[in-house]
Amino acid sequence: MLRNAPFAALAALAFAATTAAQAIPVPLNYNFNGIVHLGESGLPDDPNGYRSISDRGLDWQPGVPADPLLTPYMLVTTPGVLDIVHLGNRNTVSGGQWAFDAVPDADNIGIQPNWLANPDQTGPQITTLATPLPVGPTSKAAFLYQISNGGGSFDVTFRFASSNSYTATMSGSDWFGGPFIGTQDVDTANPGNNLSITETKVDLSGSAGETILAIEFSNRSNLNAGYAILACNIEYPPEPRRVNQIPLAYNFNGIVHAGESGLPDDPNGYRSISDRGLDWQAGVPNDPLLQPYSVVSAPGVLDIVHLGDRNTVDGGLRVFDLVPDNDDIGIQPTWLPNSNQAGPQLTMLQDPILLDAASSASVLFQISNGGGSFDVEFTFQTGAPVVATVSGGDWFGGGFLGTGNTDNAFASANLSLVERTIDLSAEAGRTLMAISFQNRSNTNAGYAIVAMNVVGCLSCLNGMQGVVTNLGGGAGPTITTSTNGNLGCDLDWIAAGLTPSAVGVFALGLGVSSTPLASIVPTCPGTIRTGLSPAILLTIPGANGRATATIPAPVGQNLCGVQITGQYLQLTTGTCYVRISDALTITIGN
Repeated sequence: MLRNAPFAALAALAFAATTAAQAIPVPLNYNFNGIVHLGESGLPDDPNGYRSISDRGLDWQPGVPADPLLTPYMLVTTPGVLDIVHLGNRNTVSGGQWAFDAVPDADNIGIQPNWLANPDQTGPQITTLATPLPVGPTSKAAFLYQISNGGGSFDVTFRFASSNSYTATMSGSDWFGGPFIGTQDVDTANPGNNLSITETKVDLSGSAGETILAIEFSNRSNLNAGYAILACNIEYPPEPRRVNQIPLAYNFNGIVHAGESGLPDDPNGYRSISDRGLDWQAGVPNDPLLQPYSVVSAPGVLDIVHLGDRNTVDGGLRVFDLVPDNDDIGIQPTWLPNSNQAGPQLTMLQDPILLDAASSASVLFQISNGGGSFDVEFTFQTGAPVVATVSGGDWFGGGFLGTGNTDNAFASANLSLVERTIDLSAEAGRTLMAISFQNRSNTNAGYAIVAMNVVGCLSCLNGMQGVVTNLGGGAGPTITTSTNGNLGCDLDWIAAGLTPSAVGVFALGLGVSSTPLASIVPTCPGTIRTGLSPAILLTIPGANGRATATIPAPVGQNLCGVQITGQYLQLTTGTCYVRISDALTITIGN
């Protein structure tokens, strides 16, 4: 049985146009029973039962966890069936320690099950979609997966009806640690440490207009690991009008930039939030995960929001030295007046954000020492705050270079970054004033919030409302806008009913005026209303008889209440050689 079964394709696509972030589940071609459901533990030699992809597994015997990360996805809820796409080879993973037994022998390692014809499932593992799905201008593919034995990366390839394809690389940390109950003892599946699940979203907008026929998983980077892909969604979110890169109130220098390694006692230098850190000495990595965000690229400055206490993390093994002594642990730096940064850690927004039906918040972070969860609180101009809980696994493993040796920051194992997205569409119309991070679940861990984005226009704090007014005055062509005048978002004027390829101009001016067109071009009907000294933008309509003028994202509270009027004038033939549209005034506001 699958939880969250997909809608019929046409109904789902129609629904997608009206919701904040509609997700259509893709039924994957599962090839492995790798999640422990009710009745599957303690039976390592069950010929039809559970097997680990390495030595552990998710424990869903009480049911699929009620966790926000899992809610949007279609997941297997019943025992005794295939429930993951496995990319790997159980007989060679972990140095071959868990190769299937030839015969039942009552140990933790089971025999090769009936449902596994060949343990070599290194790929490609292919899912052909029963209902092909179109790719739109905002489409994304979202995946849930786990990687054993140190984490790594793998490829996902989308095959399209046009015979084109697109391949993206996804990465994740080692599955150990995190918020999800886990099992151990290989196929016996006794209670074990918690495990993490990685979510990655692949931007498909560059393939808009294509239709997805199949999805393939291949090319795992860690040949010693097993990979478990749990679920996939194709998302059709509304197009955000503005993505705000939030200048966070950083409180810790916790990323290693150029010149910061090997100096553990530098009073102004780098410190680990535990024993490791991201290695950005060669510059910020050119990785799709980081590209939408503003991250700190300079050395010697605060670059993360730290949630924790360096003196108590990792069982107190990283307590700052009282005096320099040339070991791996540094003195408490001058930029850290108090080691206890357990929270709340507050960022007041420099530019308050007006949320809308497309609004969301996305956050990049890491958690040391086993992973865990924490709360993100959103504070508004009026009304109660909104709190969302996000979680992630231990930072060890993944796709980003890392350092070790605590504050010496010497080259070491790769680390991961977790991205989580919080839907804020239900708060449309509210003004976001502040964001705080608090309530970490793992008090033995350090938490590093690296960057954050929030989708929404800016807010006029004087309460001025955005207004769109059609002033008339035209003689043929129409004019509309796709905006409601929000501060910080693009303003546009769209003229239609024009003669294709005939030269014309947009006139954009401040305020409103009234000048009969006939006073300039005799015998011509219509009224020019574009204020004094309008800006003139030469435009040639397309074959559809439409033309658009755009003012990119005006910002600044002094613009609240400003009126900008746009009108289109097109040259034609005859006694009246100018056609004029209605005038449209946009008042900037909320």
